[in-house]
Amino acid sequence: MKIIAAPDSYKNALRASAVACAMARGWKQVRPQDEVVLLPMSDGGEGLCDALCTALNGTKVGITVHDSLMRLREGIAVTAGDTAVVESAEANGIELLDRSELSPLKTTTYGVGELIKVLIEKYHCRNFIVGIGGSATVDGGIGMLQALGYRFYRRNGEIIAPGAGGGVLNEVYRMDDRDARALLADVKIRVACDVTNILCGSSGSAAVFGPQKGASEEDVKVLDANLAHFARIWNDPGCVPGDGAAGGLGFALRMLGATMVKGAQLVMEHTGFFSALAGADLVLTGEGCSDDQTVCGKLCSEIARAAKEHNVPAVLISGALRGDCRELEKLFAGCFSVSTGVCTLDEALAASEENIVRITRNLAAFAGAFLSENKVKRNK
Repeated sequence: MKIIAAPDSYKNALRASAVACAMARGWKQVRPQDEVVLLPMSDGGEGLCDALCTALNGTKVGITVHDSLMRLREGIAVTAGDTAVVESAEANGIELLDRSELSPLKTTTYGVGELIKVLIEKYHCRNFIVGIGGSATVDGGIGMLQALGYRFYRRNGEIIAPGAGGGVLNEVYRMDDRDARALLADVKIRVACDVTNILCGSSGSAAVFGPQKGASEEDVKVLDANLAHFARIWNDPGCVPGDGAAGGLGFALRMLGATMVKGAQLVMEHTGFFSALAGADLVLTGEGCSDDQTVCGKLCSEIARAAKEHNVPAVLISGALRGDCRELEKLFAGCFSVSTGVCTLDEALAASEENIVRITRNLAAFAGAFLSENKVKRNK
């Protein structure tokens, strides 16, 4: 039989490539004769570079950038001719911070701009695929814009220092983009993102995503007001779906002329997922946590819908299942959580790989006979 392992990452635990390998290992322990095709996926967040490097016959390059707290680190990007793949999380990723360090009034996207600038100036890239998932920031993209040459000024004429965070957006009075225009001439950017939130309001960046980045109720109010002020500087309401992605980084990229594309679809096309479905018997996918939002265009749901169109069942192997799972159960042939027993979050994250192997091994033992019989019937 042919099994496709096409998971997303388990945030804060495993990259998609490690999840796919764990799935394959568990399956092969029971059914070593089966073909298991590894297609680690991403919807624009963590793992985008891994997913597209092989597909584009690209090269990974290390670039020294600042993280969201302005500490130096080595970020990774992919180059393929004049095309570059950038994971913004390599600079402003929430995975790079301890939970005690989360501070959305201070964290910055400055390092994201540094990645893009180096790829333009040193590697001569003009076409960009930028994934903006997994961020620790709610700065409206001002940090990225500063790194690309934008200067922002207070009312008194004082320049706002590089590395600004969401807490100072209300102080912006005017901007100067002359240096940035020269740098970005003829540069085309596609933003891989499936988030459709707008910049401000009850469905905006601060309200929806701020709390998971460490924002208190008061912080959310401040950040939302600051983002609205920043949008007024651009004479744009920030109401385009995706503007609120990555703490408003989507908005800033749109101000640079970038276009939004569905991250899941882009990765599925480039990695050959659709062609791999030919002759497949089962698709295994998964993510760190699944809930009613999973069915609303997230990667795992896109995987399941594509598989269904090819009459291939898809099984969800998630780090955790939360809330009402009835919509998930309609979409997937089966939904499983790898969690076992009572434990802390840190213990659960540490045991993710072992638990994925275990549940996939059990799934192979249970489903193998049924799938073999079903395949015989389909081939008659």
